[in-house]
Amino acid sequence: MLAKSASSTATATAVTIALLAVVSIPAISALALSSSSSSPGVVGRRTILGSIKQPQLQTRPISPANNITGLPLLISKILLKIGHGKHLREEVVHKYFHGVDTKNIPQIIDCFHPDGAIIRDVCALTNRDVSYENVGKLVSPQFLGERCNEFLNAHPNCIVKFHHGPTCGRGSDNNWVYAHWYEEGSFSGTSQGIEPDGSPLTVQGQTRFLVGNDLKIREIVITRTFSSWEEQLLLKNSS
Repeated sequence: MLAKSASSTATATAVTIALLAVVSIPAISALALSSSSSSPGVVGRRTILGSIKQPQLQTRPISPANNITGLPLLISKILLKIGHGKHLREEVVHKYFHGVDTKNIPQIIDCFHPDGAIIRDVCALTNRDVSYENVGKLVSPQFLGERCNEFLNAHPNCIVKFHHGPTCGRGSDNNWVYAHWYEEGSFSGTSQGIEPDGSPLTVQGQTRFLVGNDLKIREIVITRTFSSWEEQLLLKNSS
């Protein structure tokens, strides 16, 4: 009986320690992030559960090197499954925008699920007469990387900024990350055979990203304006 009691006690102790570790993770994450939230241009701050209080007003994307996506995979999965760890989803979207801002195509590709992501560009000129349900199409990460690269070739001085930085929706079952972004620069490079005209880049939009528990983007819904290069590319492809 004593041996059995000792074994039961040891098991219970181990379970208790594991649970305490899980409970303490969000607090540890919040402390780590609070020290980095004082970075220049960052106004939003994080709660004890690691999520960002509304609104998050970063002016530029945060470098992945400043984030904590290096948490052990098991810990990240536990946080995400119990409805916490929203900051991890936000970091994936920051990583995407940072890739655009630094012209890092491999980094952009790595943000998406290997099997592809559904893209719904609801403002695309080619989708004017298409219902929302039929707008979405599944594309590969490589395709998305190529399209971003074409855009950046046309706008080599493109800079990404935010009106409202990536912020995960409220509620434990909300895995969507929202961002209101804009881009500055000019149409100063040749891309897809279209010569630059020097026009300013004044594109902006609001995008929501569905980020899975594997911390990969599964779906994007985009509402945005278009650059002069994009409008000319559409005319070229439709002629």
